[in-house]
Amino acid sequence: MENLSYPACTRELYESEILGETLFLSLVAEAKSPRDRYHLGTLLQLESETKARLRPLLFKHGVTLDEAADLALVELAIGAYRDISWQEFAALNVPVVEDFLARFEAIAKIGDEADREILESMVRHEASILRWATMERDGVVHGSLDDVIAQLSYPLPEVF
Repeated sequence: MENLSYPACTRELYESEILGETLFLSLVAEAKSPRDRYHLGTLLQLESETKARLRPLLFKHGVTLDEAADLALVELAIGAYRDISWQEFAALNVPVVEDFLARFEAIAKIGDEADREILESMVRHEASILRWATMERDGVVHGSLDDVIAQLSYPLPEVF
């Protein structure tokens, strides 16, 4: 893992949410079932709400709020979703989310004490997505979104 410079590395947190928001918004449009649409939409909602929660942190430290980010993974993920089963798709996400989680944990460790709450919330955020992906991969579908939904101020209605 490369060296981290705080607070500049908070930009990585923001860009991960931009990527996630773009990805899940695209996947909602591709949803193969009402259940998929609900899960993808709930993950989209988490990314959107989290991105908004990060803005004050970046602003405080003079880190840009622009939404430019590397979105190369989006088209690959959409193609994968179209071509494989839901469980396989969830399985593909596990190592990606594990990498993000490790990075978020590293950022939380070096962050300012005054920023501890938001930085630790990012670890919980990513851990909830990992729990979702792992449970869905393993076919344990009941409650896979519980940790994600618990973080939402504006959860989507379950309409399937």
